[in-house]
Amino acid sequence: MSASPGLNGLPVGIALAVRAEAFSASLAARSWVIRQKSGRRAHLLLLQSDRGHASWHGTGVALEAPALLWLPGSIEATVEVGPGAHGFLLSVDDDFLIKIVAGNAEALHLRRTTERVALIAGEALPPTLDTIAQSCRAIVAELRNPGFGGATLISSHLLLLCLQLWRLSASHDEQHEMAARGGGPALVGNFLQMVELHYRDGWPVARYADALGVTSDKLHAHCQREKNCGPRAIIHERLVREACTRLQQLDLPVEQIGYGLGFRDPAYFNRFFRKYRGASPGNYRRQVRLEHARSGPSYAAWP
Repeated sequence: MSASPGLNGLPVGIALAVRAEAFSASLAARSWVIRQKSGRRAHLLLLQSDRGHASWHGTGVALEAPALLWLPGSIEATVEVGPGAHGFLLSVDDDFLIKIVAGNAEALHLRRTTERVALIAGEALPPTLDTIAQSCRAIVAELRNPGFGGATLISSHLLLLCLQLWRLSASHDEQHEMAARGGGPALVGNFLQMVELHYRDGWPVARYADALGVTSDKLHAHCQREKNCGPRAIIHERLVREACTRLQQLDLPVEQIGYGLGFRDPAYFNRFFRKYRGASPGNYRRQVRLEHARSGPSYAAWP
């Protein structure tokens, strides 16, 4: 993350990775169209008064305050609130979100939570409503008028929001289901979450196994049983999928994209990508953009 100050006095990484606004009661309804056009961004809506509506992937839900809606970075959606509504809307770059939770003791739980849509409303929310609103308010204020340690303050409040989301969305049924599934599925599930946190760090399978408290052979056996492929193939598939996303969405040189994914040698990144996609990264990007150009552009009202 760059330490250079941005236009608003915050480090460039924070200024670009986090966006937030407070909305208050007005005479007109408000709406936002969320498009994942320049990298994955998760969104949090806190509705403190009035009503709203959200829709994504053919699903529509009515929102009635107080309500907290979390949309992971894989979701494109439309969000609307009524003319009397007030609350907050935040968005955070997925890569930045991963960095925030990665060093936390509850990283696996937090990442699992933030990868799913979550809607908390009714009696479950009021006990923590003020705390959540306080974090949202602090982030909005710091983005508007940054001070010393602004990056740390924003990151800390984002982590607090993720912790509150995890607490609110956790259910006894989910915990019982995990316990009933036994060691194999749970181990593989934890491995997949750990891959999400570290697939760009170049960890070998042995390091994942050590972190999970098992041998490499045991991890391999369970991955074969649950996913029909070994842990190394799972790590590589995640790297390739992220490379495809970045090649499609970012106007960065291929070498820089490879470097951001942990490849220090551009030639190795080229060979690695070609092995799994049958084309070089540059050719893949040209093919995808040509297909998108033929299908027409898309527009967004809010990132």
